[in-house]
Amino acid sequence: MKLGTRSTLLFVALMMTCAAVGESIPKVDADSLDGHKVSLPADFAGKPAILVTCFTKAGGPQCGLFARKLYKEPDVAAGKLKVFQIAMLAGAPRFVRPMILHGMRGGVPQPEQATFLPLYKDEKEWKQATGYVAAGENDAYLLLVNPDGTIRWSGHGLYSDSLYAEFKAHLLRSN
Repeated sequence: MKLGTRSTLLFVALMMTCAAVGESIPKVDADSLDGHKVSLPADFAGKPAILVTCFTKAGGPQCGLFARKLYKEPDVAAGKLKVFQIAMLAGAPRFVRPMILHGMRGGVPQPEQATFLPLYKDEKEWKQATGYVAAGENDAYLLLVNPDGTIRWSGHGLYSDSLYAEFKAHLLRSN
């Protein structure tokens, strides 16, 4: 069977995102957007976690859409699952970073700032863990992670109800 260009790209993207399943996320010791020290996977506190990661400024709103919906999920609201947002800022010039952080603090709701992590290093490792593809540079990258940091499921894309439903199906199967 011959695949069309869109089908081929989707297949390749799906295969690349599956490559991270079973691997561990990079260890993180960072300050959250509200200034608290965060260490991952230790701060998963023995619970599964959802990581919503973006690699570009244009990807930020995509991550925000997923995160806002995830925070309303019953298991997240009940504390059975943790949600962390990760903004990869390794490519941002140092002198611009304080302005970027200021803008983020204004755009991220206060309750989410304790689990919002601007990261400045290990971009290559995060791209590998998330299954990053250059064609999806502005996508939100979603990881469902075990308490020890092992990746159960990964996927990415622009926010849509169908992608969220696919993610939620994996979330329900893993609980």
